[in-house]
Amino acid sequence: MTSQDLHTLLEELIKQPHEQPWLEFKLNKGTIDNDSIGEYISALSNGACISNKPFGYLVWGIEDATHSVKGTNFSFSSAKVGNQDLELWLHNLLSPKINFGIFEFDYHSKAITLIRIPAAKGQPAHF
Repeated sequence: MTSQDLHTLLEELIKQPHEQPWLEFKLNKGTIDNDSIGEYISALSNGACISNKPFGYLVWGIEDATHSVKGTNFSFSSAKVGNQDLELWLHNLLSPKINFGIFEFDYHSKAITLIRIPAAKGQPAHF
């Protein structure tokens, strides 16, 4: 996805009136632990399926109550569980395997981390 695509997607997501079964907003890593990230990914995958959406989204840097873009101090690409990358750790514990995409970008000089999660197909996702 290009930077412009990511900006357009983020703008569409924050226009939602509230979080959805396929959409969750967070500010910083302190608001969610590693196990919860896995649980969110599986729940958002299932929520996207039920809501007939191609993807679910977990977005850091957005204030939940107002949908204001605040930025985040969470960098998914540098996150670890022990010595293992968080991404690999999650991939190993999600079933069936979910090929989620991680996008870290600046939106008007504010850091955003967005995970795009494909909708579950064939069977529910679980962590």
